[in-house]
Amino acid sequence: MSTSRSRETRSRESTVLAATRPPRAARRRAVQAALAASISGLMFGWDAMALNVVKNALQFHTGSGSGLIGFAVAFGVLSAVLGAFLAGRLSDRIGRRAIMVVSAVLFIVASTGTAFIGDSMALFLVWRLFSGMAMGAAMTIAPAYVSETAPADMRGMLVSLRQFMLIIGLFVCGLLGDAMLAAAPSPAGDAPLSTARLGLLGLHLEVWQWAFLSVAAGGLIYLIASLLVPESPRFLIARGRVKEARGVLVRTLGETSVDARVQEISESLGGHSIGGFRSLLNRSGTNLQRIVWVGIGLAALQQLVGINAIFYYATTIFSTIGFGEQAALQQTLILTAVKIAAIVTGMLLVDRVGRRPLLLVGSISMFAALVMTAVVMLTAPQVAGPDGALSPDLAGSPGRAALALVALCLYVFAYAGTWGPIMWGLIGEMFPNRLRGAATSVAGGVEWASNFAVTLTFPVLAAWSIGSTYVLYAAVALLSIGFVVKFVPETKNLELEQMDDFSN
Repeated sequence: MSTSRSRETRSRESTVLAATRPPRAARRRAVQAALAASISGLMFGWDAMALNVVKNALQFHTGSGSGLIGFAVAFGVLSAVLGAFLAGRLSDRIGRRAIMVVSAVLFIVASTGTAFIGDSMALFLVWRLFSGMAMGAAMTIAPAYVSETAPADMRGMLVSLRQFMLIIGLFVCGLLGDAMLAAAPSPAGDAPLSTARLGLLGLHLEVWQWAFLSVAAGGLIYLIASLLVPESPRFLIARGRVKEARGVLVRTLGETSVDARVQEISESLGGHSIGGFRSLLNRSGTNLQRIVWVGIGLAALQQLVGINAIFYYATTIFSTIGFGEQAALQQTLILTAVKIAAIVTGMLLVDRVGRRPLLLVGSISMFAALVMTAVVMLTAPQVAGPDGALSPDLAGSPGRAALALVALCLYVFAYAGTWGPIMWGLIGEMFPNRLRGAATSVAGGVEWASNFAVTLTFPVLAAWSIGSTYVLYAAVALLSIGFVVKFVPETKNLELEQMDDFSN
């Protein structure tokens, strides 16, 4: 007889286990663990605020040109690729929670170091390398950790918490940055406001320095939260620490059927050592497993659909319908309200409706919104800018401008409620236990690399033709519809041990 039971038997028993609703106390502890991991989303917003504050000060102190400043700020995204790529693989060796702890320490050290770089661009880049790695690692490991500690029937919602924290973090930390700038006295001469000195806690530092020290304070919060939550039970069992794993499962799932769950997890590992990029190959060893390619496709499509580019051009759309440059807070409030409404809607539906239906709705809605925007931009009167490049003029066409605003809000709502959180949820849950860490590394690295590619190419594409650029993104959204239909599995209410059925 085989050392492991048939897939059909495992699937049937896992379904029975999934149907056992954990007690309220256990569910509360699962939520607490998810909240701790989701602080990584808050850190993203905190770090973005500090970067926004430091840009002018960095140029003033170092004398660098706008091109180098842009690269220095974007360098964190590039180094996040490395952090994401290392995080999942290392988490198979030292643990999921350990990666969260290491990331928190990196946030603290790198942010504190950045606050005292003086006028050295080289030091800024060194610390951006470490903070970017921390961001990539923390954001990538969070969905895997939450998936491995959450009950199956609320896993989608709990993984989505990180995206919710990210949205809240971007807004709240943005307000924090604005408050620090508003509290600072006017600097001397032509120095930017971010170089004004602000006295706090007996120290007189420039505003941008306080911004990065606040990020370090956020890292300390993340560190404490990470130390207070348990390690992933799947990792513990893979390392032979079954007694510890059983204790974690009791805390997050309750006493009922814990022994059966431990046996399920052990059998899903099947005597294989977890991790290692070789585990991602198919039986012939000549190609990646199909489910790994699915993860790579999801990660790439989530960014190549153009979400960052849409946000970059949002200010222009708002300005054409009566929002001046000074109304940035109003613009932010509108988009933040749309994103919060979307993510809350997605969190309420993901464990009821399922991942695939929501992804399809998101893809179709984004495609419609992008086509609508492309038509508006391509049919609008074109005016020449200071550099001679043509761009659509919506100021004289209120109808077109209103349509562009509706399309923008539809796109943001569709993305924030579906592809934004659900891609990460699938990355964290759909890989079999024995290869989740390595596969998450690859998919997370691809997501950050795609993010960087869109950030790098959008200014060039927009200068060529903003309308045609939206057509390209619409084509990607159309491709994502077919991708979901043909390749993406439904994981709603499945235990992680049932994900073996998706590998070959």
